[in-house]
Amino acid sequence: MATPRPTPQLHWKTDTAGLENSLAFIHWDALLQYASKTRRELDGAADCSCRLSLEYNMGGLHVVRRVDFGDGCRWLARLQLAPPTPESCQRLRSEVDTMAAVRARSRIAVPRVFAYDLGEASGVGAAFMLMEFVPGDTAMDSFGGWHVHRGETPAPFRAKFHAALADIQVEMASVRFPKIGAIVCSGGQFEIGPVPGIGGPFDTSAQYFEAWAKTARFPYREATIRPRTPAHLADEVLAAIRSFPSAVRDLARWFPFHDGPFPLIHTDLYSSNIIIDEHYNVLSVIDWEGAFVGPWELVEFNKELSIVPPALDGPLYQETESSVAARHARAEFVNTVRGMEERRQLDTRLSAVLADEEVQAFSHAFWLYGEGRIGFYDRVLGLLDRRRVPRAHPE
Repeated sequence: MATPRPTPQLHWKTDTAGLENSLAFIHWDALLQYASKTRRELDGAADCSCRLSLEYNMGGLHVVRRVDFGDGCRWLARLQLAPPTPESCQRLRSEVDTMAAVRARSRIAVPRVFAYDLGEASGVGAAFMLMEFVPGDTAMDSFGGWHVHRGETPAPFRAKFHAALADIQVEMASVRFPKIGAIVCSGGQFEIGPVPGIGGPFDTSAQYFEAWAKTARFPYREATIRPRTPAHLADEVLAAIRSFPSAVRDLARWFPFHDGPFPLIHTDLYSSNIIIDEHYNVLSVIDWEGAFVGPWELVEFNKELSIVPPALDGPLYQETESSVAARHARAEFVNTVRGMEERRQLDTRLSAVLADEEVQAFSHAFWLYGEGRIGFYDRVLGLLDRRRVPRAHPE
């Protein structure tokens, strides 16, 4: 067995007492027994005894802890932060299958998943996966963390990191399927299944957006929105928020969406989900839970280059030095992507959709709606009006 790389100093928490209290429903001993059994079955290691690291990291939906084996091998346990539900179990299965597809069909570095369980058969009490431990920190946590660089890549590494992100997005866009939906691995073959909470699979983008419109809900009610909005604009903003799903449904009836095959979309491509080393080399891309094969019109820049569409802020929008710099960085990023497409003899669909400012405004507004961003969504959709192509609505 190869000697494992030294574990760097990670920006993880160490207050395991608090961890144990908040996740009392997790049976940690059962997790260790499951890990030992899995390791023995995979490679017949002589020493399968293991323990959990004192360090851990916690996000919005998961907690991760390292599993250290007696022979120096290290795995990562990633557990959901709540007892399993049918929806959370579906998300886990979808993530495992998506990661397998990415490893098989692209050059993107993704951790290998050794095993996963929905929390019942193992007795752990939470749905979890055991996967390869990548010895690095996230780009968000590295170099002093958020409180030092506020989530921005340090200037000396910016060009290098953006080139790596471009490579990731080119590779991701090359993983394509003829339908829209979640990736499902069946009998060793990758297929497309329903999108959790929406349905499908869908043959066209129009079908996807119509189905989304039926289930979409803005996270906040009027009692929360009004105090956060200037009084003279509150009624207009509320109307725009309430009408957005139906307006997207109407958009699906006339907008000339790109045909398939459709690309894989990582819906959470933040620097907090990209693991790097001390030289800012990308080691792995993680957190594929929400990833799905989606419409080209929902492909957007990685989150480091995201810009809130000016139309979404309407009369409240103010130009800043950072927004000007971000637009220049996006233009450079598009050129980098286009160059990679040409060198690899790929089509230019990705660079074309990233260069389309109106589609990018719609894409980012679409994702912001689910996050509860208050704004003038009708004005964003208005940017697309000039592309109106009337057609018969499919029954």
